[in-house]
Amino acid sequence: MAKYSFKCEDVGMDCGFVMHNAGSEEELLEMLKTHAKASHGVTSIPADLLNKIKQNIKKSAKYSFSCASVGMNCGFEIVGSSSEQELLEELAIHAKTSHGMTSIPQDTLNKIKQNIKAA
Repeated sequence: MAKYSFKCEDVGMDCGFVMHNAGSEEELLEMLKTHAKASHGVTSIPADLLNKIKQNIKKSAKYSFSCASVGMNCGFEIVGSSSEQELLEELAIHAKTSHGMTSIPQDTLNKIKQNIKAA
């Protein structure tokens, strides 16, 4: 399961508040509302600040993917990538070297993204 973290300093606040290992983005945002009110006097987070907060939430997990999940029968799997981006870069190398693909078509890439597992 992915975990979510956030630091106030990442959105320009002079604050040492850090939240680690929230179980969901929604949980993190609810706890952050309490912190914003208690420590910053913010009773309602403005939309522009909320967007900035969401852009700075870090998601941590180990990502995995199997070609079989998108109908490829080559047996290739990636397990334990530290980010979705890392996994996609590794998969692009596999697609090129094992399947002769110079790029992954957008519809296939969408299928791949739907089948990436985060643990």
